[in-house]
Amino acid sequence: MRHFAFQFGLGLAVGVAGILSMTASSQAKPVLSDVTGNIITTSDIAGGFAPSEGGELVIVYRTSEIQADVEDAACLVNERLAQQNLPGVGNDTSPIPSPVQENLDLVLTRTGNVDAGVNQIQNALVNAGANPTLAQNLATSLTRLTAGCTVEPEQFAAVVEAYNALISASNFEFLREPPEELRAIRSVLAILLNAALATN
Repeated sequence: MRHFAFQFGLGLAVGVAGILSMTASSQAKPVLSDVTGNIITTSDIAGGFAPSEGGELVIVYRTSEIQADVEDAACLVNERLAQQNLPGVGNDTSPIPSPVQENLDLVLTRTGNVDAGVNQIQNALVNAGANPTLAQNLATSLTRLTAGCTVEPEQFAAVVEAYNALISASNFEFLREPPEELRAIRSVLAILLNAALATN
């Protein structure tokens, strides 16, 4: 059943905890290789570990190899969306509709009317039964995620947090028959996370 495959795949999203680290932002530009410091846990991500207003902490990739693999995966995501052949995840192999892929491509790469694209994703999630605030958080967090084949670690963590929050708050019916937009987002996250975790 799609519901169980969908829930199983959620484990990929929390894997971001093992590929990101915190480091002091006293450095002008953090060095992404040989980063020391605490590894972010899932609860740290969910607790909002983004740089504070005082700029004390920043989120970085644990190694430059992870960063390179994530950026390669971002290029792959952009390619697949441009060709409209984004794959399903796990047992969920039914094709993702072309208009959904076109819209997600627009939002992820910022190559058109991004606000309209974000609204379209948000509305699709809400119409399928998602919490409106959580749907908005997820849709807006996606803006420019893979633009230029780069994935900023702080944004990556924010997208995963927003995705997990929406899934955790969703009912059985929503998860049993998820909207195509959510299937597409899940596919993108799986590609990025699988690339990162293969190196980790």
